[in-house]
Amino acid sequence: MAASNPPERELRELLFLQQLSVAAASTMGRDELLALVIKETNGAMDADVCALYLYDRDRNGLVLTATNGLNQAAVGRVVMRLGQGVTGAVAAGRHALAVAEVSHDPRFKWIEGVDEERFTSMLSVPIEAGPRMVGVLNVQTVERRDFRQDEMAFLSAIAGAIAGVLERTELQHQLEGQLAEIRLSQTVHERFTKLVLDGAGLSNILEAIASLAAGAVGIYDPLGFRLEHGAGTGLRARRVPIPAQLFDAADPVETTSGRSHAVLTLAPVRAGSELIAVLALEGSLQGAPAGRRRALEHGATVVALELLKERAAAEVERRLRGDLLEGLLTMSSDPADITRLAVGAERLGYRIPDRSWLVILEPDDPVSAEVMQSHPIQERLQRDVERLCRTRAPGAMVVPRASALVVVLPEEFSGADAPPGRLTVTEVEAVARSLLELAHGLDRRLSVSAGVGGLAAAPPELARSHEEARQALRLVRRGGGRRVLTSYRSLGALRLLLEVRDPQVLRRFVEESMGPVIAYEERHRTPLIATLEALSNQGWNQRAAARTLGIHINSLTYRVQRAEALLGVSLDDPEARVVLGVALRARSLIAG
Repeated sequence: MAASNPPERELRELLFLQQLSVAAASTMGRDELLALVIKETNGAMDADVCALYLYDRDRNGLVLTATNGLNQAAVGRVVMRLGQGVTGAVAAGRHALAVAEVSHDPRFKWIEGVDEERFTSMLSVPIEAGPRMVGVLNVQTVERRDFRQDEMAFLSAIAGAIAGVLERTELQHQLEGQLAEIRLSQTVHERFTKLVLDGAGLSNILEAIASLAAGAVGIYDPLGFRLEHGAGTGLRARRVPIPAQLFDAADPVETTSGRSHAVLTLAPVRAGSELIAVLALEGSLQGAPAGRRRALEHGATVVALELLKERAAAEVERRLRGDLLEGLLTMSSDPADITRLAVGAERLGYRIPDRSWLVILEPDDPVSAEVMQSHPIQERLQRDVERLCRTRAPGAMVVPRASALVVVLPEEFSGADAPPGRLTVTEVEAVARSLLELAHGLDRRLSVSAGVGGLAAAPPELARSHEEARQALRLVRRGGGRRVLTSYRSLGALRLLLEVRDPQVLRRFVEESMGPVIAYEERHRTPLIATLEALSNQGWNQRAAARTLGIHINSLTYRVQRAEALLGVSLDDPEARVVLGVALRARSLIAG
């Protein structure tokens, strides 16, 4: 090239650039184009070596991408940092650099297995696309050569053409990728839309997600418990950890589950801003095909629609059951009204048992009441209770009531999940204990107690059984009970006091039986009433009562003597003990 006269050289350069432009406009692939450019540049520049380095953001350096004259095994392996060697200096400074003798240039970096000592001179120009540095184009010669300005300009023109080729192929690649994603999204969307329009149901939708995402999926509530809909899709974990960020996240979040720490990808299922469920996919989306992510994201939207339909239907059913139960639990209901309610329930598919037991779950404190009223807890508790009742007492009615849950259990039952049977009060209490375990397994902040009423021999007696269960709970709480099961039958003689509807009658009885002790305690701050309660609870055993109170037996003896003196009775007298025991219970009723 150095011996060519200017017109001939300019013609060669023009023809080369024209050839390059035609090639760039062809359907030739990126790698083929780059190979052609490198090959032709060697001839056009009358050089022995041509090498193309492209900047790779992930590898944070200039990667040898194509060469004609260097070791081909080095392509894709050699990486030059910005500022490293002549190539790195050109990339960092964004200016061309001609070196007559590279062996004398301190910037030159020898690369074992790539460079050869026979190469003497080097011309290096940056490849730029607007403000973006794309790479570096190098030519090298065996003979010493002082590259001219027009040669530098020609190589820079070739570098500009390469930048155009790379930009075009990159844009084409992006457009092809976007088109593929649009087609994929359309395919996924059409499949899910058809399932929804055909009324395929949530289980079939989940199976479609599993097929499109090529992995096991499951659906979980916001507490992390598996919903029954996911039973047929392969993901069997009963509960998965729900990361806190998922409640506000728009995109899927990864987590691990189980002892094996299996990776799960969790996609939020939302109704507006509310997280109503979580769609879980086995495995990670990192490096996964785009179809996997699209199936999960589109699937979450369709699942949200299906869940909202189910929620709406369940809400209607819950209100119907609630209205029926409210009518049955109203103490003033006329028997004829209750009969009409029972007939109406039959028409709606609910059979009110002729004889039934009533269990009520109530929170023990305001924090538990707030937790129990939250939608996820309420839904989960009702689902778990209904599932338990299907196996222990088929035909049971489960109805949420403000911050409580009421369960009506048939005395006699039969069902597909359980053989015919009959519930005794002991078995009802066992069911109630299981209900408490379910509730306390949902949230560590939840403290709930269960009350069991007496047997309702007919639907009109459900109101009475409900009131008995509530009374039993109230009495237990007055004694500081939490997370306990109590039944009306366990109240013993106290049930007789509950039948006394006029509180003034109870107050007079308490005043007549232990008025002097109450007055003395108010004046002297001596805990005589607590002492009498401890004695009554311990069967009037003074040593046991002293241990309960944490006092010496002599102190307890002194208090007993003071109480006997005030009341004018002996606490060794069985009749006096009975009267005082009943008076203490009556006083607790009045205090409540």
